[in-house]
Amino acid sequence: MNSPLRLDKFKEIVRRESSGLKKYAESDKGPSAFTLGLVLSSAVKKLFFEKTKTKFTGEPKMVRRLLTVFEGKMRVNGMEKFNVPTVFSVVEFALNEEALKKQEYLLTLVIYLDRVFLPEFLRLMQYSYIDFDDDQEVMDGCGTLVNLIAGQYKRKLAGLGYGDLTMSHFRSYINSAVEGLEIPAGLTEKHEISFDIEGAKGLVVELVAPAFFPK
Repeated sequence: MNSPLRLDKFKEIVRRESSGLKKYAESDKGPSAFTLGLVLSSAVKKLFFEKTKTKFTGEPKMVRRLLTVFEGKMRVNGMEKFNVPTVFSVVEFALNEEALKKQEYLLTLVIYLDRVFLPEFLRLMQYSYIDFDDDQEVMDGCGTLVNLIAGQYKRKLAGLGYGDLTMSHFRSYINSAVEGLEIPAGLTEKHEISFDIEGAKGLVVELVAPAFFPK
């Protein structure tokens, strides 16, 4: 089992990642999907650090995976993340409200948690207890988390010069989304980031983003 990150090392990682990302926004092509994944990882760590006294165990793991797409939507099986009943929530980002209504998405963000672990995760984030047997409470609780993460991510992107992107309302599911999830058109890959808590995978965050994010 990896030892928890020391507070000073944790702060340095967040500072280093945040300070090193501006240069990508100033390149001709804009930041790569990998860089956007690093921004997201940094946003999650910052949020977790601000909200809890618990630290992630070691550095998050980010991998690139192929999308499974049917009729333009991403197929999702949440139980592939934890091999147990899983709750997940999604938000999309668009340039503005009009683009959001037209489903002209720039980014799609999904978070996954073990259904049974979700109440404990919310407690760590200083939120009220929820009943993991109540489907609606579980989905609303996961939606609260994706809103927190997406809001922090949006602020990070604004710091890179991407202004006030518009976020969709969250949608939550248990195990699978029958109709699939909306994603930016034409994409084939995603970045999956796993965060360990007390030595075990506790949170998975996915980002579907273009190879280079337009300025």
